[in-house]
Amino acid sequence: MNNDNITMIIPTIPKDYTRIKRDYGLYFDCLPVTEIVYIGPAELERVVMDDVAGSGFEDRVRFINENELIPYGEFVEAMNARIRSEGYEVGGNSKLGWYYQQFLKMTYATICSGEYYLIWDSDTVPLRKISLFDPNCKPYLDTKPEYNPGYFRTIRNLFGFDKAIKQSFIAEHMLIDKSLMLEMIQEISGLSYAGKTYYEKILYAIDIDNMKLGFSEFETFGTWIMNRFPDSYVIREWKSMRRANLFVDSNDLTDADIKWMGQDYDSASFESYHPLIPDLAEMFRNKEYRRNVTAKEMYDAVVSSGIFGEYKDGMIKDGDIYVPA
Repeated sequence: MNNDNITMIIPTIPKDYTRIKRDYGLYFDCLPVTEIVYIGPAELERVVMDDVAGSGFEDRVRFINENELIPYGEFVEAMNARIRSEGYEVGGNSKLGWYYQQFLKMTYATICSGEYYLIWDSDTVPLRKISLFDPNCKPYLDTKPEYNPGYFRTIRNLFGFDKAIKQSFIAEHMLIDKSLMLEMIQEISGLSYAGKTYYEKILYAIDIDNMKLGFSEFETFGTWIMNRFPDSYVIREWKSMRRANLFVDSNDLTDADIKWMGQDYDSASFESYHPLIPDLAEMFRNKEYRRNVTAKEMYDAVVSSGIFGEYKDGMIKDGDIYVPA
């Protein structure tokens, strides 16, 4: 097994890339990856290459046009055909890009040169050194608290599997065993659902009333692994600060911030729909506060107060589902 040649892939678009400052030294110091590959539309290439220029990491960061993996126009046609097949009119679908990026992550397995590749969310920053394999060289499958029943409706339609573990496999990243991803894709491709490609068959496996949040590549792969190859990975709890930009702008992160947060968390996510809250930012920067309270204690106190919604077992209610706090 070769776990010394791991590529990290980050599907994104220009506006999401530029929203977060990239510290490539931090990425390569914390993550045991040899290169970072951004996957996106043609206009993303110049944005990435201009940003990495002069960083010293130019030879370790590259770009792949998304259309080389799945032509975007073909994907849009497939999604529209799926919707029309149920007699619905095709309207503005804000989830097109969301589904498309998931299938790009899966399809990367077809061109990956190594045994593994690491999927990493574009809005997430590592905070401390992270191992991807246990002492016996078995890969980790990281988990967090979350439950979206819509994802499991589709998983049952595809494979007949129910939820395999209490936790969720949605953890802002996932280490993929290329051969197993290809095997899962092959299994899906052989199903009787309409469509020629595996992703078309997934679209037809999603119930039409479940299209808003009907599929998760992380939840699907993790559940499939636990049923087909349960000994191939080691389950590990992932610790992340999900709503970090309520407290600090990612562009203003200092080494001291990263050190303090990294005592409790593996990573921090800066999601665009969580705006900075001035009172929380002031608390975050308070040096006296930091001497007496850990980052996790601060974060837990804020989210458990209920100011963002009903809080239960590390999750916040968002509509009809609970999402990680």
